[in-house]
Amino acid sequence: MSGFDDVSFTVTTVAGTTYTATANDYVVILTNSATKTVNLPAVATTPPGRVYQFICTNTGVATLDGNASETINGSTTFAMTAGTVGGVTGRCSIVSDGTQWFTLNSQ
Repeated sequence: MSGFDDVSFTVTTVAGTTYTATANDYVVILTNSATKTVNLPAVATTPPGRVYQFICTNTGVATLDGNASETINGSTTFAMTAGTVGGVTGRCSIVSDGTQWFTLNSQ
């Protein structure tokens, strides 16, 4: 992209302890020091290739939770790195293949 393209992404900031990602979310920023759980939408209703970006700026653990028994890398949950580990902000990108979630990257 040239930097002048008319592209923008929805950014949602979450201070509460539980959040359910929606079809409108793209970047979700998790703030404050509380432990967080982010519930992912059902894979069956999510188009294959759908990506979510999560940023954990808090000191608490952030856990991504697949819908019901749906999995992320084969497990029902995925714990993100807290925002203060080594002074690095925790980040994670996930993608749906239409049957489950996979991490594209995490730190």
